[in-house]
Amino acid sequence: MKKNKILALLFCAVLIAAAFASLCDARTKEDAAAALIGEKLRDELCPEKIEVQVSKGCQKAWIRCRGSIISGLRVELMELSALLSGTLPADEDLADLAGMISDSNGKMILLENDVNNYFADGHNSSGFSDMRFRFRDKYYTASGRFESDMLFTTIELDINARGTLALRPDGIYLDSTEISVEGKTVHEKLASFITDSINPLLAFGKISFPVRFSSVSISAGRILVDGSPGKITAAGKYESTNMDKGGN
Repeated sequence: MKKNKILALLFCAVLIAAAFASLCDARTKEDAAAALIGEKLRDELCPEKIEVQVSKGCQKAWIRCRGSIISGLRVELMELSALLSGTLPADEDLADLAGMISDSNGKMILLENDVNNYFADGHNSSGFSDMRFRFRDKYYTASGRFESDMLFTTIELDINARGTLALRPDGIYLDSTEISVEGKTVHEKLASFITDSINPLLAFGKISFPVRFSSVSISAGRILVDGSPGKITAAGKYESTNMDKGGN
């Protein structure tokens, strides 16, 4: 009888250990997926801080990046709810975000100060200098100097602009823009020529994985590009700042 009890206890212990090991393996898989996505995003977007959550079974992910760099422009906040391919690549060194993220909805916030720093640092070299934007409720204003070769002459203009933004598949564009020089509105063709030298304000081409946005809006001091990303129930997590060597 005593021997049977010992065997029963050992059997229960084996079952508990197996269940615990299985749970640990599942967590390890999702943590590994979150870490791999996080590391690849760090390489691509250079965020100041990143958080990645992965659902059970590695089917979905929720991502938040603060202080990312896209096409030279700092993005204050980027959030994504992503559908994953569901399997980790056999060789992590060959993994890429386009292969891991099959689709995503995104959200981005751009700050007025970061857009102005982008122009001040010379990232946009299309003939603009001293370019300053102001983001107001539902519209923007801008002023600066524009120089360009046009036909057989060089034009140099101190411009003032007012307009809205448009969301297109490849980026965020200045839209419905009126430009004036010395208080007089310039011809529509010249206005288009000037704005085409800036557009797109932010190009999505540097984002290697599919992401969808549904709207863009302007408010005091910021731009919101929204695609209503949703949260998930996390089974694996990764967090890192740009001072870290790795996540935790």
